[in-house]
Amino acid sequence: MSRKSFHQTFYLLGIIAASVAMPLSHFLMGLAGFLLFLNWIAEWNWQEKHQFIRKNRQGLWFSAFYLVYAIGLVHVTDWGAAGSEMLSKLPFLLAPLIIISSKPFNSRQLQYIFGSFILATLIGCIWNFFYAQTHILGNYREMSRFIDHIRFSLCVVMSIVFCVHYLLHPADKNSLLKYIYLVISLLLLFYLVYSQTLSGIIILMLITLCYIFYLIVNQKNNKLRWALGGMMGLLLTVAIVYIAYITYDYFHVKDPTPDTSELTASGNPYTFDENPMVENGHYIEYWICEPELEAAWTMRSDTDYNELTAATLRRYLNSLGLRKDSTAVMQLSDDDIRHIEQKTANVYYVQKGHLRRALYETYFGISLYKKHGIINESSMLERMELWGATWQVIRENWLLGVGIGQQRAALDRQLELQHSPIADKKKNRGSHNQYLTFWLASGIIPLLYFCFLLFYPFVSMPKRITFIYFALFLLLFLSMFVEDTLNAQTGRMLFSIFVPLLLFCGERKPGY
Repeated sequence: MSRKSFHQTFYLLGIIAASVAMPLSHFLMGLAGFLLFLNWIAEWNWQEKHQFIRKNRQGLWFSAFYLVYAIGLVHVTDWGAAGSEMLSKLPFLLAPLIIISSKPFNSRQLQYIFGSFILATLIGCIWNFFYAQTHILGNYREMSRFIDHIRFSLCVVMSIVFCVHYLLHPADKNSLLKYIYLVISLLLLFYLVYSQTLSGIIILMLITLCYIFYLIVNQKNNKLRWALGGMMGLLLTVAIVYIAYITYDYFHVKDPTPDTSELTASGNPYTFDENPMVENGHYIEYWICEPELEAAWTMRSDTDYNELTAATLRRYLNSLGLRKDSTAVMQLSDDDIRHIEQKTANVYYVQKGHLRRALYETYFGISLYKKHGIINESSMLERMELWGATWQVIRENWLLGVGIGQQRAALDRQLELQHSPIADKKKNRGSHNQYLTFWLASGIIPLLYFCFLLFYPFVSMPKRITFIYFALFLLLFLSMFVEDTLNAQTGRMLFSIFVPLLLFCGERKPGY
């Protein structure tokens, strides 16, 4: 193998390693990036690199974002934090530069890269699934064993997109490979629903609807166009009816008007709240006999009967449609008792693979906020609190931000200043909105540049925009409204590697 062939092979293997690492390993992502950079330097073919850059000069706009973002260094006081963040964001600078200055991959090499990513994601799904089957999880987020559950769900969604793409537009006529992609896409879809990551499910639904709409617009056969339109309408109808059914089942009260004079089987009175909350179709604060609950719990469990345990027990019994007395506690199975000991407050929270869980948690958080003003039981309400606090800081530092690496500390101070109920819980967690995070850290100019960067390819390179690229754009664009997607290593690699690969590599074929 010649020196040139060696470096090109190493470059391909390095990109494959980075793709495999995205859903599986933070360490391997960093190592792959470092080795890619060393290989790029060791090639020492600067004239050839310059020629490649001239052909793909639009890619320099992506690398330039790192330099624009560095505006936020102008008034940094914590250089340790700033240096750490700038180091973590080096992929923004180097990955696009390496890709546009190297020999472009052909379609088959891209299939190796994206196929490796699909395989790694599938391995992660299988591992997570069997872990969930063999362990008791306090929260569905604990299913994701390699990276955090939201970024992993993004990898799952993108892998499904790649599978469907190669299923519909195979690189060769190998029918067996098409069936393999079909099976993998179904397995990934099963995992996505099973893991109950709402953000990933919603993004996949939107991508699917956009793809059907794309087919409708580009379809010349009117009958097929109407068929696709009907499919799109059916998907929307099924999704709306399903969510409406779950919502109705949660809030619709199934209990008759109670007889408040009725006694327990042991002859003790019940208590009833005048303004009860509904969960699973039953009033949580109805039919409560606290002395019996405590006595029965002491008999069934060694866990102390404190305020949290009492609240969890009442909600768990309520979710089963049982009254809150000793008779109901004695009816619980040993598994039920264990779930309550682990602070699982609803029987649907332990039912794996059911979308009810994610929706029920959201509904309970909203109900709790409406009655008591408590927001720390709903991730969406917590995000809204974080966005509001972030905006308050931005209003005072809208031009240059608070400084790179100092945004989280500034947000924590604002939460404490406004006596937020999540001040301690969300300490050093960030804004959970990538656009606000960039603005908070580095000011309005990097934010505007980043927004320009997102839409720039659609204007300057329309012929390079494929639906698979649009799916990646949609995945990143939407996720960044509710997450600091690019603050995580997986998000940075998805953006800095897959975006330039899809824009500047591969042979352009119809439908690619």
